Amino acid sequence: MANTLINITLPVVNEIIDDVLAAGQSASYRETFASSDVRDRLATFVLSRLPARYMTISDSEYALEYPRNCYSAEQHRHIRQLVDQGIQKLLARPVTPTPETLFPSTWFG
Repeated sequence: MANTLINITLPVVNEIIDDVLAAGQSASYRETFASSDVRDRLATFVLSRLPARYMTISDSEYALEYPRNCYSAEQHRHIRQLVDQGIQKLLARPVTPTPETLFPSTWFG
């Protein structure tokens, strides 16, 4: 039987991001994170602040429940806090460049 090495951090982070975004109150909040680019930035923010975890399982054992069970309730709270921090940082700065910043003539004054 072959074994598969899987990153268990990413699915857990994605699941928590989905939970937090689903609970978002405003429509503009949900619209901002509907973009896969912005959502990827959020996931990158969180993943860069967590140690990566991997698991080796046989191909016949693969199940989606494994990643979630590998983290304690305290670790889930910590990841949720990081998601909230990332959301606040992304909402605080412009996500898309304005047209005036796209022209090289404005880059150097």
